[in-house]
Amino acid sequence: MRTLYYYCAPEVSAARRDEFAQLMVAAEQAVAALAEQSAAAAWQLQALEDYDGLLTATKRRLKGKSYEGVALADQDVLLELTGDLPGVGLRLGALSHFKPLVIDFEQVAVRQRLLRGGRQKEAVARAVMAGLPDGALVFDATAGLGRESMILAHVGAQVLAFERQLPIWCILHDGLLRAARSRYYPFAVPTLHALGTIKDYHSSARPEVIYYDPMFPERAGTAQVKKDMHLFQEVIGADGDNEEFVCAALGLATKRVVVKRPDYAPPLAYPGISVSYSVDGGQCRFDCYQVTP
Repeated sequence: MRTLYYYCAPEVSAARRDEFAQLMVAAEQAVAALAEQSAAAAWQLQALEDYDGLLTATKRRLKGKSYEGVALADQDVLLELTGDLPGVGLRLGALSHFKPLVIDFEQVAVRQRLLRGGRQKEAVARAVMAGLPDGALVFDATAGLGRESMILAHVGAQVLAFERQLPIWCILHDGLLRAARSRYYPFAVPTLHALGTIKDYHSSARPEVIYYDPMFPERAGTAQVKKDMHLFQEVIGADGDNEEFVCAALGLATKRVVVKRPDYAPPLAYPGISVSYSVDGGQCRFDCYQVTP
């Protein structure tokens, strides 16, 4: 069982401390609600008091040295909220020397991409929003770091985002919370569903489009991905249930399912399921599967 340690520094404001505490309560409840599913049951949450001691012990463990106290195992994670981070940060035991991964939609690069983008400039927007009115309900089935959820919300979609990996769900929850009160985002930011997948959705309101971006192994021989994406990929791992996901999405969406694929990979094709058309995204493409009545 993997452990998710969490720590909030004393210098953090009272309001942010309360939000962090509420986030951890929500995480505990989410794990309990999905206890019979292996992805959730694989985690146990533990509050941390000796933050510096944990990092020191983990560093010594990775170097093969003796240590005292608690250290992160390779697949354990630490969620931390400190005064020098813009939001809740995530560390993975095996990559604890990396800076914490924080989802920060107020970064200049993120804001500039949204300002430059639009329905016709962003390939994901062309694929997902084609023919849809503003306010159309769209599901992001694997929200991850939330970047494409934000793009779709910016171009007019009502986005409900799903994430089944607990550590990523936690930092995305925090990132969207901060984005919702940011002066840079006057539109409605995506809503994050409870921990889980589209199979855990039970409302009668059906989405017109479901966007699915499965994690896939990196192509052999390619350059090392950026550190934040490398950490993200190590936490998430490759998705092994693509067929199940596509079938579930086709049974829920009313118009189409859009699947992001790297340019070198073939489309996801299963008996009775085939791509209707694709939208070129440069180093990736967006395969569109029409829903048949």
